[in-house]
Amino acid sequence: MAEYNLRVKKILPGGVHYNFNMPWEETPIHFINTKNSRVWDMNNKEYLDLYARFGAMIVGHNNHEYNETLKECIDRVLSVSHCDLDAEVLELITKFVPSAEMIRFGLSGTEMVQNALRLARAYTHKNKFIRFENHYHGNADNIMGGKQHSVETPIPEDFLGDLKGTLGRADDIMAQQSYLIPWNDEECLEKLLKEKSSEIAAIITEPVCVNGGSVMPKEGYLSKMRQLCDQYGVLLIFDEIITGFRMGLGGAQSYFNVIPDLTILGKALGGGGVPVSALAGKKEIMELLIEKKVIHAGTFNGYTLGTFAIKATLECLSRNDGEALKTMNTYTAQLHQILRDKAKKVGMPLVVQGPLGCGAYHCCEKELTSPSDYTFDITSLDIILNAELAKQGVLMSSLSRIYPNILLNKEDVEWFDYRVEKALLETKKVYDEINN
Repeated sequence: MAEYNLRVKKILPGGVHYNFNMPWEETPIHFINTKNSRVWDMNNKEYLDLYARFGAMIVGHNNHEYNETLKECIDRVLSVSHCDLDAEVLELITKFVPSAEMIRFGLSGTEMVQNALRLARAYTHKNKFIRFENHYHGNADNIMGGKQHSVETPIPEDFLGDLKGTLGRADDIMAQQSYLIPWNDEECLEKLLKEKSSEIAAIITEPVCVNGGSVMPKEGYLSKMRQLCDQYGVLLIFDEIITGFRMGLGGAQSYFNVIPDLTILGKALGGGGVPVSALAGKKEIMELLIEKKVIHAGTFNGYTLGTFAIKATLECLSRNDGEALKTMNTYTAQLHQILRDKAKKVGMPLVVQGPLGCGAYHCCEKELTSPSDYTFDITSLDIILNAELAKQGVLMSSLSRIYPNILLNKEDVEWFDYRVEKALLETKKVYDEINN
C-alpha cells in the first residue's frame, strides 16, 4: 500500500482529499471493500468503522435498502432537475425537523451556511453575525478558524497554530462580518447583543459543540440564546450538519426543545453515500428566495440521486418508531462503557462525552464543559490513542469522535472490546513518559 500511496501523492496534494487529516491518513488507508460497520484495506486488513465518513455514513456500509433505492434512481430518473419524489422527501423532513417549514437543497454544508447568512442579512437588514470559538461551519474565509482578539473587542483574528487557519484568506473578512466569542457563556453573549445588536443579523452555532470535543450546552444555554435572539431581533441559526438525525430524527432542536429560525442539515441527511445538504427554516424567511429577492443557485441543487438518498435514509431511520436509531444507541452506549472500563483498568485518564450518535473520548480526568477546555495536551493524547486504535483495527473520526451507524451489532461490540485495551496500553506509555 505504501507504493500505491506514493503513486497517488504525485498528483493528489498530500495524498489526501482534504486538509483535516486523521492521524492514520498521514499514510492514507485505501479501502477495497465494505459491509455493515466493517471496511477492508488494500492489504485485506479489516477495521471497525466508527469514522463513518466524518459522521455522514449513518445507514451502514452496503445497506441493501439504501443501495436499491439509489439503483432505482440511476435506472429511472438520474439526470433531471425535479423528480416525482420531491414532495415526499420535503414532507418527510418537515415531519421530523421542527424548524423546517420550507426547505432548499444543496450539496455541502459550507454552501448552505453561506446561504443561511445571506438570508439572515436580507431578512434583518443587518450585516454581522455571531459565531463561537472552536465551532466549525465550513470551508469559507469568513467563518473558518480564528480566535477572539480580546474580551473587549470580540472580533476574530488569525493566530499561529490554528488548525482551521489558512493562508490566502481575504483581508479582514472575518473581522468585517462577524464577532467571535466563547461558547456556553451566557453573560458574554448577552453583553455583546446588548451592545451590538443593531449590527447583528444572526447567531450561528452548533447546538452541541461536536467540533470542539462534543461539548454539551449548559442547562438552559440554548433556551437563553433563543430568548436573546427574540429580544434583540436576531435570527438563530443551528448548524445541525452533525447533530441532525444523529441526535434523533428531530436533531438537537427536538432534543433540547429549542427551535431555531434556520437550520443547516447535511452529512447523515443523505445516509453517507452521496453528498446532499439542506437549508430549512421559517416560511417568512425562506420566502425571500421566491422571485429572486435572495439568490440561491447551484447546478446540482435538488439532484435526484440526493433526493432518493434522503428518502432511503429517513425511511431506514424512522421505521418502527425509530427502532434502528434506538438499537444503534444501545450498542454505542456499550462501546462507550467498554472504553471507560478499559481505560480505568490500565490506569489511563479518559472520559467519553456527548450524544451517543456523535460523542467523543478525551484523555483527561474530567468531562469538557467548554470548547476552550480542549487543550493541546488533551488533543495530543487523543490523537495518539486514535492512531493506536487504527493499528488495532478500529477507525474513529477527527481526533476522537465516535460515529456509529444503524448496522452496528453485537459482533462489532465484541471486536471493539477485544482490541481497545492494547491501544490504551500503548497510549498509557506515552502518558507516563509525559508525566514522569
